[in-house]
Amino acid sequence: MNILAICSALDKSYAAFKYDDKIFSKIIKSDKNYHSLYLNNEIQEVSRRNSISLKKLNLIIVNCGPGSFTGIRVALSIAKVFACELNLPLVGLNTAEILLNAYNKDILLMDARRDMYYLGTKEDIKLISKEQLNYFIQNKSMVCDLRTFDKYPGSTCYETSEVDLGKVMLKIGEEKYLNSKNKDDFNYLNIYANYIQTPPV
Repeated sequence: MNILAICSALDKSYAAFKYDDKIFSKIIKSDKNYHSLYLNNEIQEVSRRNSISLKKLNLIIVNCGPGSFTGIRVALSIAKVFACELNLPLVGLNTAEILLNAYNKDILLMDARRDMYYLGTKEDIKLISKEQLNYFIQNKSMVCDLRTFDKYPGSTCYETSEVDLGKVMLKIGEEKYLNSKNKDDFNYLNIYANYIQTPPV
């Protein structure tokens, strides 16, 4: 299958293609965390540089969050436009399944601000309070963001790592699509942002 996977929900953006059984990937960074602004341009650049025809894609994969409110919206909007215009299935992944697959840990823990945390397992992702933390993380290996890593230095911080999450998304998104019995689940109209909590106004 020819596949495009994109993410801009985290501290970097990712654009990855699987095309003619080869992987082409780009990690997008910016000094002021404006990396999501460049996502569409980088997708076009990677495809142009590697002679990838977007019309020959079979599948789109996107990280629906949680993470950066703006970043989730950017990647999801781009993914839905591609899926609509090219009449392609769209696989929505959540941040926990991506990071837990990438780092082989038990749980994902991310600072959600206002003394709240995103807690992700391979089965679920939810919002928990600071008071609930110790109950959930006891004896668990963790991958976390930088703010949480400062409080739990024995964990693994994805923000200081150079793991290419675009490549991880290609693998788990393709497996999810191929193993599904209901392909209607991958209609772009059925894929939504996973904000979990309402962003501050």
